[in-house]
Amino acid sequence: MKHYYFIFCCVIMVLFANSCAVIPTCPNSRMPIIEIQVNNTESNHDDYIGTSGFIQCRARITNFNKDFGSGLQFPGGVEVEFRNKRLSSDLFISTTNSGVTTSFFTTLPGNGGWFNFFVKGNSLSAADKASIIEIATAGASCNEVVIARKGLMVSSSPGPIPNTRPQVAIEVGSITTIDDYIAWNPVSCRIKWLNPSAPGATLNITLRNMPSLNRLRFATGTLAAGTTATNLTENLTLSGDGSWASFKIAGNQNNASVEDKDAVFEVMQGADLLAREAVMVRIRKNANTLSTPERDRYLEALREIHQTYNFYELFKNSHSGNASGFNVIAHRQAHVGSAFLPWHRAFMLHIERILQASDPSVALPYWHFDMSSPNMFNADFMGANPTAPAAVAIINPSNPISTWQITGQAAGIRRRTPYGNNGIPSSVMGTGTGVATEAATFALGANYSSFKGMEGTTHNGAHNNSGNSVSWIAGSPHIAPQDPLFYFLHGNIERLWAKWQWLNNRFDATQSSTYDLQGGHSNSPSSPPVFTTNPGNPNQITSNRTFGQYVEDSLWPWDNKTGVSQGTGTLERPATAPLTPFPIVVGSIFPGAQPTIKTTIDFRLMNYGYDDFFPY
Repeated sequence: MKHYYFIFCCVIMVLFANSCAVIPTCPNSRMPIIEIQVNNTESNHDDYIGTSGFIQCRARITNFNKDFGSGLQFPGGVEVEFRNKRLSSDLFISTTNSGVTTSFFTTLPGNGGWFNFFVKGNSLSAADKASIIEIATAGASCNEVVIARKGLMVSSSPGPIPNTRPQVAIEVGSITTIDDYIAWNPVSCRIKWLNPSAPGATLNITLRNMPSLNRLRFATGTLAAGTTATNLTENLTLSGDGSWASFKIAGNQNNASVEDKDAVFEVMQGADLLAREAVMVRIRKNANTLSTPERDRYLEALREIHQTYNFYELFKNSHSGNASGFNVIAHRQAHVGSAFLPWHRAFMLHIERILQASDPSVALPYWHFDMSSPNMFNADFMGANPTAPAAVAIINPSNPISTWQITGQAAGIRRRTPYGNNGIPSSVMGTGTGVATEAATFALGANYSSFKGMEGTTHNGAHNNSGNSVSWIAGSPHIAPQDPLFYFLHGNIERLWAKWQWLNNRFDATQSSTYDLQGGHSNSPSSPPVFTTNPGNPNQITSNRTFGQYVEDSLWPWDNKTGVSQGTGTLERPATAPLTPFPIVVGSIFPGAQPTIKTTIDFRLMNYGYDDFFPY
């Protein structure tokens, strides 16, 4: 019943994504929207603390009332842990104004009341907003999910903004901080004057990047479709009546974040600084170019979703199989058909959102498999190549995935590749004997009907040239996801499709050049055949126009449709749907709780981008 509530919610509240947001690891559980105030003020001019004494802070649930009917959304409150962000101990965080604890557990009031706590610096911050108060769920279920992060600065000197200056409140996306993660697409923000001299007064301000940083761009008004914020600064006039003024921000091309809260913009009144607000320009990057902290955060999040959330094997069992092994009905939902690319787009975004539930600063990297990637294939990251006859990747004990194990398998990641630690599946590029280059992939054609052939060339080449039966990544489609390298490989497939869309302006899902199978399966022509296999091998699909391949069709497993026959006389869906529904997150309802192929087409609506192209 809860599942259908969220579907209903998101149908009638498209403009209010936060009302539909769920805890990604528990997609039938509502996301508590949390507000945090440092020094108990709505303004962030005083988000500066020292190491000598505690300052009071507070947090509350803002979506405490039910959206439909009366009553509380979280009648017993929400069990949480207050703590430093992962791999950090900058702050002492306590329920009293004493002590040396860096975390504590409590229950936030379910009626929206404030919960007071205290913070003191343990060590000086590396930069403004670099020290972070984190709140994560801590109940018996849905635990260890980050639901709020507030940046501040521990400094040895007073903060740079006197209390006598005008004070402002800023919301990026919404009142919560968990949507303060942006990409190249424009994100709506707002700002208001908190202490006006008179109701009729006005305050002229300028928005700009913090000096030495250049990660953001600004805009106001309505932006044309397919455009984003591009201004280096933006001027606004705030009203003394306390009303909000709207603006937009977006990431600056080629200058994505490397740490959470390292994209800081300032609010200026002339030469006077009034406020600083921090976000993260969170972009999917080439795994070979990740910094050491970026790499380690990803690996720790990956470890957690496998060993704490127990989610990784649900993804494995949804890809061409189930818990019992290969399943041809599951396989044809996502392979040898037009849905290959959109299905995997949803699949990759889903696991990325689970990773971000563990650490919001993480984005899914990609393996640029037609280029050398030695920084990936080493013992500190995806594992170094073993020497034959050994077949388990060499991983250092300090690597968070050193204890990797899949149910029913021996410990470790089974992978021994012919390309060693270089990371290129073949030395022959752009030919049929190895993996296709990016240029060769784009040369398949400007229309989807031809470009989708990359499944059999680019995609299959990367898998098949990675070790054959010795390596999981080169094995059967239901085995390949056992290796976490699978997600880097498919991250690159997704990047190639997204980049192809940008190069050819293929974002209109109603055009066959964007997606070839228009309409829905129920009203599609019966010729060519709906589904055929090789007479000598029933697991080898030769034609696939089943339910889930047409642009209006919903995608299994997120649509929760199992064993569905659409008039063909054949079973068209697996018996179970382990990943249902798709998690809607704060700040984006796309691709929806029950994605269709159409809702997956424009990736720019899903709040992610790539480091090698700017789709505007």
